[in-house]
Formats: sequence, structure tokens, C-alpha cells
Amino acid sequence: MDKKWLIILAVLAVLYWFSKTPTYVDETTAVELKYHIVYPQGGSSGDDMPMIIALHGNGDTYDNFYNFTLKDLSKEARIVLVEAPNKYWPYAIQPLANYSAAIANLSANLTDKYSLSKKPILLGFSGGAVVAYFSALKHCANYSKIIPISGMLKSDMIPANISMDDNCHVMAFHGKKDTVLSFSSAKYAIDKLKNYSDNVEFIPYDGGHLGIARDFKPMILAKIEQNL
Repeated sequence: MDKKWLIILAVLAVLYWFSKTPTYVDETTAVELKYHIVYPQGGSSGDDMPMIIALHGNGDTYDNFYNFTLKDLSKEARIVLVEAPNKYWPYAIQPLANYSAAIANLSANLTDKYSLSKKPILLGFSGGAVVAYFSALKHCANYSKIIPISGMLKSDMIPANISMDDNCHVMAFHGKKDTVLSFSSAKYAIDKLKNYSDNVEFIPYDGGHLGIARDFKPMILAKIEQNL
């Protein structure tokens, strides 16, 4: 086959792939979210099973995040892998607020679509955990539990009109030797959340930012499965 036609076919294949990626456009914020749904233990779109909204770290991809964290779940779950804009979640408060709101609305939309009997879990790593922490302060009512892993908040990232109470359940993990997002910035986030809910758990581990995927994944997966 002519090389030109091979290139054309390759381009068409890529376009077809992207056209199959589900996209959610939030009417309130105009944020567009691309997401992918996987079932690590099998299942189908018609099944009522626990759902996890998963946010990858900055600079990572949704599929790499899945393969190194959630692929080994031993319980049935519907995992919704949301793509960050250009691989990076924002840290500035206004875009952070917009993406947090859009993800909360996507969560509500999918909860209705699949007629779930339980609200989904929101799980984020690194930059995704920043969104998760922010979401705990603003949109906790959309989730059964929020699980930030190696995330943080700073004083200029705290939203006005916080909407959080004891119905908000948070379980956070952070490495004591994290040099990417400091342990103190995670502790700041946890202390802020504890001002509004008594159901905030902080689990430190003796490792760095990425060590969690290697040394502490079994423990974290077990904790996640307990909450499905």
C-alpha cells in the first residue's frame, strides 16, 4: 500500500479513537471533560456496582494511572477515569473551582445514568488529589467518600462559602518524605477539613511522592475496597 494512504488511514484511526472518547460539557462552568469507563473485574453498563471517579496526577495519563493504581482492585467497580486538561489539573483557585464543580456535576450525571444505589467515591492522586481536597470543601455531598492521595491545599486555594459537614467522609494518604507536594501542605489541608467534619481520616506513610504506587498500594487498595 502507498505510504500516503497508510498515513491517511493512521490519521483516520486516531480521529475515530478520539471520537469514541466520552465527553461531558458542564453547562454551569463550560468545562469540557473527557473520561473513560473501565470495569477491572468485569461487568457492564447495566450493572449497579460501586463507582469510583478517578483523577490522575499532573503530567500523567489516565491509562497509566489506572494500570499502576486501580487495575488490581479485587472487587467489582465501575471506574471513571477523568482526563486533566493537557495532563495538568489547575492549582489557581478559579479554574480549580470550575473543574471541581464540573467533576461533581459529571458525578451526579453518571449516578443518575446508571441508577446507582450509592454515591461514587472521588479518588485523586497528586494534582488530582488537589482537586479532591478542594471538592471536599465544596462538593462533598456528591460523593460517599473522598480519597486524596499525595495531595495538598494552600491558603490561597481555600474556597469561599465552604459547603462541608459531618456527612462528608474523607480518607487521605500522604508520604512523610514527599518532596513534590510537602507533608506540611497536606497536613494544612487536613486541618482545614477537620474544621468542618469529624469524619476526616489522615493516614501518613513512611515514603515519598511516588512510593505509594510501589510500597503502599496493597494497603491503599484494601482501604478503598472496604469503602466500596
